[in-house]
Amino acid sequence: MKGENLFAKFLNGSFFGDERTTRTLPFLGYLTLLALIAIKCAHSADEKVVEINHLRGEMKELEAEHREAQNKLMELGMESKVIQQAQSLGLEEAKTPPKKIIIKDE
Repeated sequence: MKGENLFAKFLNGSFFGDERTTRTLPFLGYLTLLALIAIKCAHSADEKVVEINHLRGEMKELEAEHREAQNKLMELGMESKVIQQAQSLGLEEAKTPPKKIIIKDE
């Protein structure tokens, strides 16, 4: 019976003018504000997770490019590659080792 009375008050609008209802409105507003803040924080955390995953993928890609460039540099610095490039420029490998010049201070 009491549930039917509450439902009838709700339908005809007198529920919102009730003293108990008006006393609990600030508390309900506070709970609503807390719920909105919690939803915003959860959404912000989800956005950060997506951004972190994107940056991790980009970092892996850049690491792979770095390793590839490092390997290419090591290959180009090998003696046989340097000799080939020097020969294409018309340079020849020295037959005698270089001599050290020593200047004595007097």
